[in-house]
Amino acid sequence: MPTTLHVVSHTHWDREWYLPFEAFRLRLVSLLDHLLEILEQDASFKHFSLDAQTIVLEDYLAIRPYARDRLVEHIRAGRIGVGPWYELNDEFLVSGEATVRSLLMGYRTASEFGKCMKIGYLPDQFGNISQMPQILQGFGIDNAIMGRGRQLVGDRKMEFWWTAPDGSRVLASLMAYWYNNAQYIPQDSEAAVGFFTELRDRMKARSAASQLLLMNGVDHLETEPWVGRVIEQAAPVLRERSGAVLMHSSLTNYVNALRDDVVTNNLTLETVTGELREDRGGSCLAG
Repeated sequence: MPTTLHVVSHTHWDREWYLPFEAFRLRLVSLLDHLLEILEQDASFKHFSLDAQTIVLEDYLAIRPYARDRLVEHIRAGRIGVGPWYELNDEFLVSGEATVRSLLMGYRTASEFGKCMKIGYLPDQFGNISQMPQILQGFGIDNAIMGRGRQLVGDRKMEFWWTAPDGSRVLASLMAYWYNNAQYIPQDSEAAVGFFTELRDRMKARSAASQLLLMNGVDHLETEPWVGRVIEQAAPVLRERSGAVLMHSSLTNYVNALRDDVVTNNLTLETVTGELREDRGGSCLAG
């Protein structure tokens, strides 16, 4: 099976961090204003992931209330991915009930906008609680994509089964090269082919599957407007030279393809049970 590179354009959004909330909200307004323009002008730009949060929709509409219909249109069409979380809380700093309520509120809010992603997205939490697979399965989510808490040591692979103490399990994917491994995609298509080839080769050595997740974005970063066009230009060249498939994708498409890969090719994945709090090279900042 050829390797498939799923390029997911996204932003990781802290509502308040090294700037006050309102300063970050002004940047959010700019980001979404420009994103809506790109989606309406460029059919090659397939999808943007809004960090699996829905609270950012409320923050934006408090300033741009008249943009709601535009958001709804693109969310329903699958071109903007939102939910299942209301906000991405740190799992060890809040109660279990707060985590469940974030999913309840996220589902409700995303449904009001037309569609909720069923992706257990945990990009930057400082470790992951043992019962998260159970909580996710309670909401019909059979997967998890995480950035911290597990390290690629020995012969470990990025994909594994994550099991809760009660036996609930989800198909897990570690963003071992972080959620900005494809942060800056070159505007020149030939340079982009080299960029994607190098990234594929580096990631393939740590993957048990033929599906690779390339995250095009980082904290508070606006999307690169040329991404869709460059991917369309680079994809046939990459396919001809190496057989690899390149696509502007979504977290949902990636998880669906990974799940099919595991089943169709009967892939053997390691099973990991309990908390994910390993800290070598990926600080969990415990406490």
